[in-house]
Amino acid sequence: MRGVQMESQMTDASERTNKQTTTLPDIWTEMKELRDMVHNLGTIVVEQREKLRNMEVRVTASEAEAKEQRNTVTDLRVELMLTKNKVEEVEKDNADLTAGLSGSKSQVEELQTKNTAQAAELSTIGDRVTASEAENAALETRLSTCESQVEELKRATADRPKVAFSAGLTDSGTVGPFVAETTLVYTKIFSNIGKAYNPATGVFTAPVRGVYYIRFTAMSVQTSSYFYAYMYKNGQKIMYSQGYNAGGYETLSNGVSLELEEGDVVYMRIPASNRLYDNSNNHNIFSGFLLFTV
Repeated sequence: MRGVQMESQMTDASERTNKQTTTLPDIWTEMKELRDMVHNLGTIVVEQREKLRNMEVRVTASEAEAKEQRNTVTDLRVELMLTKNKVEEVEKDNADLTAGLSGSKSQVEELQTKNTAQAAELSTIGDRVTASEAENAALETRLSTCESQVEELKRATADRPKVAFSAGLTDSGTVGPFVAETTLVYTKIFSNIGKAYNPATGVFTAPVRGVYYIRFTAMSVQTSSYFYAYMYKNGQKIMYSQGYNAGGYETLSNGVSLELEEGDVVYMRIPASNRLYDNSNNHNIFSGFLLFTV
């Protein structure tokens, strides 16, 4: 039995020796593989360290950038706060402007109403101006016609004789009475254009054929009596004038338009026993002028 055990133990030892002999090359192989793995791991560690350093640099840069961004955010918050305040101020200003705009709108509407009224008024005025312009054009036409007529009259009257006279009786006081009807001689010449009145005879002689206006004034101081003045044309009595002096000074005047031929004469006379009164106040005047030729 013991022999069998010995044989069995020897058999086991032989198997173990064979087994060790077979396992040894595998260990070297594994050791080589482990050595290669360690080498590869070292390479990987180096690469990882390099990546880590790069990551640290990037993290540092990122932290600096983050800090800068935080500062920027802070600045933006401050700017946002300022902007918010400005927006509030602008909104307040806009509210004021809106209120002002509402008032301005009312004013604009009122102005528009006034402008409409003024436009209507201007239209009316324009119509009136147009009418006035038309009237002015018509007036200008009439004025031009009148000017032409005036020029024609100027040319027509350029050579027409100018005749006018006026003379006072005397400064000596009483004239008369006379024993017979007597021609009055007005010796005080005030005007004698055309020299048609003769102050020596008291006679006016018509220098051209035409219509003349002849008039006189007379005054008496003989109380309670009648006084007279006659106007003659070519020896024919054409005017008989009478006055009555109740007391003090009494005046008399008259006039007439006469158509006279060239050479016709006109003069004043007083009847016998009649008297007039004159002085420097010229109460007795004989005058006349040419109205137009015929």
